[in-house]
Amino acid sequence: MPIDNILQETNLIATLAGILGGFAFSAVVQLLASGQSGKMTTAAIVIFTLATLLFLYTLFVFVLIGSTTAELNRQVVQLDPIGTFAFLLAFLGLILFLIGVGLTGWIRSRAAGIATSIMVGITLCLTAWAFIAINSVFLQ
Repeated sequence: MPIDNILQETNLIATLAGILGGFAFSAVVQLLASGQSGKMTTAAIVIFTLATLLFLYTLFVFVLIGSTTAELNRQVVQLDPIGTFAFLLAFLGLILFLIGVGLTGWIRSRAAGIATSIMVGITLCLTAWAFIAINSVFLQ
Protein backbone atom coordinates (compact mmCIF):
# COMPACT_ATOMS: atom_id res chain seq x y z
CA MET A 1 0.00 0.00 0.00
CA PRO A 2 1.38 3.44 -0.86
CA ILE A 3 2.66 5.54 2.04
CA ASP A 4 0.22 8.34 1.21
CA ASN A 5 -2.73 5.98 1.65
CA ILE A 6 -1.43 4.72 4.99
CA LEU A 7 -0.95 8.27 6.24
CA GLN A 8 -4.42 9.29 5.08
CA GLU A 9 -6.00 6.30 6.80
CA THR A 10 -4.16 6.85 10.07
CA ASN A 11 -5.04 10.54 10.04
CA LEU A 12 -8.67 9.74 9.27
CA ILE A 13 -9.01 7.23 12.11
CA ALA A 14 -7.12 9.46 14.55
CA THR A 15 -9.33 12.42 13.69
CA LEU A 16 -12.52 10.43 14.07
CA ALA A 17 -11.35 8.94 17.38
CA GLY A 18 -10.45 12.41 18.66
CA ILE A 19 -13.80 13.90 17.73
CA LEU A 20 -15.81 11.01 19.20
CA GLY A 21 -13.61 11.02 22.31
CA GLY A 22 -14.31 14.72 22.72
CA PHE A 23 -18.05 14.15 22.47
CA ALA A 24 -17.90 11.33 25.00
CA PHE A 25 -15.82 13.44 27.39
CA SER A 26 -18.25 16.31 26.96
CA ALA A 27 -21.08 13.99 27.98
CA VAL A 28 -19.15 13.00 31.12
CA VAL A 29 -18.58 16.64 32.04
CA GLN A 30 -22.24 17.53 31.45
CA LEU A 31 -23.47 14.62 33.54
CA LEU A 32 -21.08 15.47 36.36
CA ALA A 33 -22.04 19.15 36.23
CA SER A 34 -25.76 18.38 36.28
CA GLY A 35 -25.55 17.33 39.91
CA GLN A 36 -28.05 14.52 39.36
CA SER A 37 -27.46 11.34 41.25
CA GLY A 38 -28.78 7.88 40.67
CA LYS A 39 -27.89 4.59 39.11
CA MET A 40 -28.69 5.67 35.54
CA THR A 41 -26.54 8.79 35.81
CA THR A 42 -23.68 6.83 37.35
CA ALA A 43 -23.92 4.15 34.65
CA ALA A 44 -23.95 6.80 31.91
CA ILE A 45 -20.88 8.50 33.40
CA VAL A 46 -18.99 5.20 33.57
CA ILE A 47 -19.98 4.21 30.02
CA PHE A 48 -19.05 7.58 28.52
CA THR A 49 -15.78 7.59 30.48
CA LEU A 50 -14.85 4.16 29.14
CA ALA A 51 -15.76 5.25 25.60
CA THR A 52 -13.58 8.35 26.04
CA LEU A 53 -10.62 6.26 27.15
CA LEU A 54 -11.01 3.81 24.26
CA PHE A 55 -11.14 6.67 21.76
CA LEU A 56 -8.10 8.34 23.33
CA TYR A 57 -6.12 5.10 23.16
CA THR A 58 -7.05 4.74 19.49
CA LEU A 59 -6.10 8.34 18.82
CA PHE A 60 -2.71 7.86 20.47
CA VAL A 61 -1.97 4.61 18.61
CA PHE A 62 -2.87 5.99 15.19
CA VAL A 63 -0.90 9.19 15.73
CA LEU A 64 2.11 7.05 16.63
CA ILE A 65 1.59 4.74 13.65
CA GLY A 66 1.22 7.72 11.33
CA SER A 67 4.29 9.48 12.67
CA THR A 68 6.36 6.29 12.50
CA THR A 69 5.25 5.64 8.93
CA ALA A 70 6.02 9.22 7.92
CA GLU A 71 9.41 9.23 9.66
CA LEU A 72 10.57 5.93 8.16
CA ASN A 73 8.79 6.59 4.85
CA ARG A 74 7.61 2.99 4.69
CA GLN A 75 4.89 0.75 6.04
CA VAL A 76 5.89 -0.80 9.36
CA VAL A 77 4.22 -4.22 9.22
CA GLN A 78 5.03 -4.91 12.87
CA LEU A 79 2.60 -2.15 13.88
CA ASP A 80 -0.36 -3.68 12.02
CA PRO A 81 -1.56 -5.83 14.97
CA ILE A 82 -1.60 -2.90 17.39
CA GLY A 83 -3.42 -0.80 14.80
CA THR A 84 -6.01 -3.51 14.29
CA PHE A 85 -6.46 -3.88 18.05
CA ALA A 86 -6.83 -0.10 18.48
CA PHE A 87 -9.37 0.05 15.65
CA LEU A 88 -11.44 -2.73 17.24
CA LEU A 89 -11.29 -0.87 20.57
CA ALA A 90 -12.52 2.25 18.77
CA PHE A 91 -15.43 0.24 17.41
CA LEU A 92 -16.17 -0.95 20.95
CA GLY A 93 -15.94 2.69 22.04
CA LEU A 94 -18.51 3.62 19.39
CA ILE A 95 -20.87 0.91 20.64
CA LEU A 96 -20.44 2.12 24.22
CA PHE A 97 -20.97 5.72 23.10
CA LEU A 98 -24.25 4.78 21.44
CA ILE A 99 -25.35 2.82 24.51
CA GLY A 100 -24.53 5.87 26.62
CA VAL A 101 -26.68 8.04 24.36
CA GLY A 102 -29.55 5.60 24.75
CA LEU A 103 -29.08 5.52 28.51
CA THR A 104 -29.16 9.30 28.89
CA GLY A 105 -32.72 9.36 27.63
CA TRP A 106 -33.77 7.25 30.62
CA ILE A 107 -32.25 9.85 32.95
CA ARG A 108 -34.67 12.42 31.55
CA SER A 109 -37.93 10.43 31.37
CA ARG A 110 -39.47 7.12 30.40
CA ALA A 111 -40.68 8.48 27.04
CA ALA A 112 -37.26 9.91 26.22
CA GLY A 113 -35.65 6.63 27.31
CA ILE A 114 -37.85 4.59 25.01
CA ALA A 115 -37.24 6.96 22.09
CA THR A 116 -33.47 7.10 22.54
CA SER A 117 -33.25 3.33 23.03
CA ILE A 118 -35.13 2.69 19.79
CA MET A 119 -32.97 5.15 17.88
CA VAL A 120 -29.78 3.68 19.35
CA GLY A 121 -30.94 0.15 18.53
CA ILE A 122 -31.49 1.12 14.90
CA THR A 123 -28.13 2.89 14.75
CA LEU A 124 -26.35 -0.07 16.34
CA CYS A 125 -27.86 -2.42 13.77
CA LEU A 126 -26.87 -0.16 10.88
CA THR A 127 -23.36 0.30 12.27
CA ALA A 128 -22.86 -3.44 12.79
CA TRP A 129 -24.19 -4.16 9.30
CA ALA A 130 -21.81 -1.63 7.73
CA PHE A 131 -18.87 -2.96 9.76
CA ILE A 132 -19.55 -6.57 8.76
CA ALA A 133 -20.28 -5.73 5.12
CA ILE A 134 -17.13 -3.68 4.68
CA ASN A 135 -14.88 -6.13 6.51
CA SER A 136 -16.24 -9.03 4.48
CA VAL A 137 -14.61 -7.43 1.43
CA PHE A 138 -11.20 -8.09 3.00
CA LEU A 139 -12.00 -11.72 3.76
CA GLN A 140 -12.60 -12.67 0.13
